[in-house]
Amino acid sequence: MNRKFLSTKLEVKLIASLIFSFIISVFIFLLTQTLGDKLLNNYFDKTSFLANQKIQAISEFKTYVLDNNLSINDYDKLKSWNRKNKYVNLFIYKDNNLVYYPDKNNELTSYEQYKEKPIFPSNALVDISFTDANAKIYMECFFEYKYYYISIFFGVAISLFCFIILILFFINKKITYIGLLENEIKILEGGDLTYPITIGSNDELSSLAQSINDMRKSFIERLENEDEAKLANSELITALSHDLRTPLTALVGYLDIIEYKKYKTDEAFNQYIHNSREKAYQIKYLSDKLFEYFTVFNTRDSLEFEVFNGNELLEQLIQEQIFMLDNKGFQFDITSSDTPFSLEINLISMRRVFDNIFSNISKHADSSKVIKVNYYVKNKELFITVENKINNIKSADSTGIGLKTCKKIIESHKGNICISKTGDTFLVIITLNIHI
Repeated sequence: MNRKFLSTKLEVKLIASLIFSFIISVFIFLLTQTLGDKLLNNYFDKTSFLANQKIQAISEFKTYVLDNNLSINDYDKLKSWNRKNKYVNLFIYKDNNLVYYPDKNNELTSYEQYKEKPIFPSNALVDISFTDANAKIYMECFFEYKYYYISIFFGVAISLFCFIILILFFINKKITYIGLLENEIKILEGGDLTYPITIGSNDELSSLAQSINDMRKSFIERLENEDEAKLANSELITALSHDLRTPLTALVGYLDIIEYKKYKTDEAFNQYIHNSREKAYQIKYLSDKLFEYFTVFNTRDSLEFEVFNGNELLEQLIQEQIFMLDNKGFQFDITSSDTPFSLEINLISMRRVFDNIFSNISKHADSSKVIKVNYYVKNKELFITVENKINNIKSADSTGIGLKTCKKIIESHKGNICISKTGDTFLVIITLNIHI
């Protein structure tokens, strides 16, 4: 055996139940023996049962001698009768000499105490006639042992029965539990994944049930995530189709005006060219975002992570974004962390998150209001918050594809991103695991 003895809880419980059942069975055996011996002894003392059995045995022996015309020297036939009557020892005397006793041919057997007639009471010897001589017999009887043996047999049978019942009781609990698990697994096979698996006592069967239950929950969560992803993709495609159709329709209109020369002046011509370029870039921007979203969606499980100094990395990422927005008149209030920590991230993906967040600020934030950027460490987690005021004039309906991309990237880093809008305040909170 490769594993250690008593290596599982189930084995320990089984052996404990065997020991317990054995102890109870031994106790029952001793109890039945004590009661049986007491009852038999009481019965034998108060009745003439044993005396009557002895009288009957003497009578049967006389009949046997008479029916078979035995002589006093027919040792084989005398021995045969003695062997059949195993609770009797037969001694035959002739002229006060012991001429027959059990196992006469066995020289190792000593019957010295039976050789002299005077050692027996006067009524202990019984007259008997053989074909060739008259003799006296002494019969030593042990009939009580027959009933003691029967008592032992019933005691063993009762204790063995109790042992089996107790073992079956303990095993039946596990068999019942296995049957319950089988039925519950069949329910899961039928498609009802919401049906919970029963967790029993603390052993390997319970661990198996817990594993099946965890697998059931994981499968449900996976199905829910797939459904959510399908719904989100469907909504995204629908919204993106609408957002693409608007600039695409305008672009087609401008190009038709230019092709069919429906403009009146060169200035109007140049304006149509300018508008066409803007719509083309808008379409390109949306298609790039869509490509970025599906790239992240399809590669979120195969990112390569590196460990960085957290404070240095965040300062670099934030400063890169601020540098791009300074020229557009945005002002920033930055609060950094004093706690040293390390981040395990995919740098390209994390840059994409910051690009999307600050690109959203560039398009929708009010440049006259201060943008608050804060990151700090709490309970071995990094919190990054970006808060800005919304410019209602610049703000327009959006697919939110950039923020959806951010969410998937952060989730691939086992983090969390919370996006909220309260009045004219837009807030993004990113939570990531760190190493201190």
